[in-house]
Amino acid sequence: MLCTLLVQAQPPVRTITRYTSIASGNWDDAATWRATDQNGRVIANSTPAPNGNNIITINHAVNLTINYDVGGNDGFLTIGANGSLTDNGQRILKIGDQRGSQQDRLLVEYRATGYSIDLFKMEYYKAEGRINGRVRTRSCSTFGNNSDLIITGTLEILGNLMITQGNSSINFYGGTTGRLYVYGIIDGPRGILNRFSFASEIVVGNPFDCSANAPLPVELSSFTAAFGSNQVNLRWTTASEKNSADFTVERSFDGETFSAVAKVAAAGTSSSRREYVATDRGMRKGLNYYRLKQTDLDGTFSYSQIIPVQVGSVEQQLEAYGDNGSLTIVLQTAGALQTLRVLDNMGRVVYTENPASLTTGLVTRRIQVAGASSRQMYIVQAITSEGVMNGKFMIAQ
Repeated sequence: MLCTLLVQAQPPVRTITRYTSIASGNWDDAATWRATDQNGRVIANSTPAPNGNNIITINHAVNLTINYDVGGNDGFLTIGANGSLTDNGQRILKIGDQRGSQQDRLLVEYRATGYSIDLFKMEYYKAEGRINGRVRTRSCSTFGNNSDLIITGTLEILGNLMITQGNSSINFYGGTTGRLYVYGIIDGPRGILNRFSFASEIVVGNPFDCSANAPLPVELSSFTAAFGSNQVNLRWTTASEKNSADFTVERSFDGETFSAVAKVAAAGTSSSRREYVATDRGMRKGLNYYRLKQTDLDGTFSYSQIIPVQVGSVEQQLEAYGDNGSLTIVLQTAGALQTLRVLDNMGRVVYTENPASLTTGLVTRRIQVAGASSRQMYIVQAITSEGVMNGKFMIAQ
């Protein structure tokens, strides 16, 4: 008897590798990572390779030593509250994949100080992402088709924002918390980039040569500003300088129109660390914004990131918004936060927090709300030493 055996082809198994940073170090150093397969088994001596189906979580200071694509079927990158991703050269981080459909690819958690991401260039293709911390690119950023960023932190682009295709958006849910700074120009049809009217978008308008690969003439290590002794004290340091002429401190009361308040001579050319200071007594009560204008000997110039400084008492402010079962709370208070609660529309407490240490100023929390349903009203209640604040919100699915 002749028998015929029919074998049905099975779809290939999607292999996922999870990388979690276990120490500060270089991207291509296996000692930086703990790698596991989709069954939780440890993979020895492994580093994230471009275009791999990798889910990456960074909780330490990681130096990007290669150009990397967050792609594949399930590729995702999370920068934790204590993590950062920087480079020492001209590395490119691509978020998304031109193949397939739009996917969630990036989460940058809130970070109290410093940059969560500080790279030469970033590109977005068919990618969804949320930026709650501070992200900076020192060159241009490319925004491809079907990309959607939600910004409650800060996105700083020292070059141009290049828009290559339409149906993309940059959303600033949470009202006044999100910031987009483009120090170059927006290159591409503005109508194909959807932005909400309450978004804080600042475009300086200095065209940037995106093809240039030369390092910045001045490597700015830090720039800080703080109010004290009836003046704003500004400090900045450089790691190196080349043909630098001077630094101009500029101040704004609205975050858009700036004027010079101090000028400090630069070192010219230096390969060693340099420290600079300046003061401003012309500030106003409330929020003041500061930036550095660095001018070279040939007259070309560039700007630093913009730093807000609160002068005088801080007004109480509470904002909340949610999606996909999670909630982001942004609280501004001069008092000490004592209790933070979330209640459903029946008055039942679904989340509570009593900070163990004194917490004042800007407080940001992102939490999961168990059993959250769409279009249901929730109440956020913040009890501080200055009083009680309440805010209502809905979670959208």
